[in-house]
Amino acid sequence: MAEPDRSPAKKAPAPRHRKAKSGEAGPASPGAEAAHGWEYRLDPQGALAQISPGCKRLSGYSQAEFLADPLLLEHIVHPEDSLRFEQHIANSHAAGRLLEGEIEFRIVAKDGAEHWIAHTCGAMIDSDGSYLGRAACNVDVSRYKLAEEALLRVNRELIATRDCARATLHATDEQRLLRDTCRILCNAGGYLMTWIGTVEHDEGKTVRPVAWSGIEDGYLSSANITWADSERGRGPTGTAARTGKTVVLNDFASDPTGQPWRERAFQRGYRSSIAIPLRESSGEVFAVLTVYAGRAHSFARGTVGLLEELADDLSFGIEPRRARSELDSV
Repeated sequence: MAEPDRSPAKKAPAPRHRKAKSGEAGPASPGAEAAHGWEYRLDPQGALAQISPGCKRLSGYSQAEFLADPLLLEHIVHPEDSLRFEQHIANSHAAGRLLEGEIEFRIVAKDGAEHWIAHTCGAMIDSDGSYLGRAACNVDVSRYKLAEEALLRVNRELIATRDCARATLHATDEQRLLRDTCRILCNAGGYLMTWIGTVEHDEGKTVRPVAWSGIEDGYLSSANITWADSERGRGPTGTAARTGKTVVLNDFASDPTGQPWRERAFQRGYRSSIAIPLRESSGEVFAVLTVYAGRAHSFARGTVGLLEELADDLSFGIEPRRARSELDSV
């Protein structure tokens, strides 16, 4: 009978990893790829040496496009974030810098979509302490940023609703109440401009501005809004006055009802708006509250509901003040 082999078992040889050459795209780490991001490496002179395939999924640009244009990442950073990103590059990515860096910024992908990026980077040092360049990772955090923005927006709206309720309690007259409401919606609510217009029963069916706040810059004096069924009466304010229903204009760039005011709206940063009728107890519309935001599609269902509640409270607060004013004038 053969004697069993009692010699130590041989270990399987460990896989050998070759070092990627400069200009060659290296593989992505599982963490970066699973998180919908991409990794890249800079050589000691700060030039792009490697980049993972995940770059195409998020940015729309391939490895070859990034390697052919070393400044492509800087070029696709959102204009509003480009200065911060350039400062980060100067502070962290400079050759020989041993600092670790973190920054969040937006990129504009090849298809025009915006994505929030969480970027981290650090120096690569060998066992002798020599500087080998920098390793960086870009991860898509758009979902979390959008959720964070939505939470902040709801919080601002709740604060604005509370402050408007307080203004309704303490205002001594209708005009002050209207002015305070517009101011609060801009300051606490974060909107670009708010105005209130009364529904006039004159020949032109005018919607006359009586209170406003925010970035107005002469917009209302040239708006010529009517509640007649005409071109200048089919925007959000005129339609709300005519139909007694809330009207949302999601995007001044594409909604044809905003065309008469589009150029002037863009000059002031308006991208979307909402108009909410103010009603007497009889149901008749006597005014319209119109709010402008700096981003398209800013008025989601929950926001619309809060603003409608605010408008109902405002209507309720105006009516007794009007009645008191009429009694005082007798």
